[in-house]
Amino acid sequence: MLRTLVTISVLSMLVLATGACDSARSPTAPTSTALAPDVLSALELGIQDEYRAEAIYQGVVNDFGAVVPFISILSAEQRHSASIAQLYTTRTLAIPASQSSVSTVPHFGSVQEACAAAAGAERDNIGLYDRLLIFTLPNDVRKVFTNNRRASIDNHLPAFMACS
Repeated sequence: MLRTLVTISVLSMLVLATGACDSARSPTAPTSTALAPDVLSALELGIQDEYRAEAIYQGVVNDFGAVVPFISILSAEQRHSASIAQLYTTRTLAIPASQSSVSTVPHFGSVQEACAAAAGAERDNIGLYDRLLIFTLPNDVRKVFTNNRRASIDNHLPAFMACS
């Protein structure tokens, strides 16, 4: 009897260990398409903030030409929203449409004025991600939010502060 219990226990551990090595069940792969309402809300807030930044920076490029740092950071913002959109796609969820457009965001009198406003927007973006990262998030969502936040801190904010 004891031998049978030990054998069953060992077999159970092997099955669990084998399942843990399955790449489809890696810690970064989502295990379900269902997300808690607060996570869905966090994704919506994150993607809309990235869309808004895209629209503002595109507006600056439209108004003043391919000026630095807007042209390069515009591309980065597009990658940020695409990384969040991929989280929706992975879970077979509809990607939200942007609530911002070049015609609905502020425009500025000079590149320096736009830089100062963009620096403020990047600070707000960092604060948003600080608030979102408090939630219990799936690993892939946490990674995207952390990467987007880091880009704002390390790259976008310093670039906009230097040009204002």
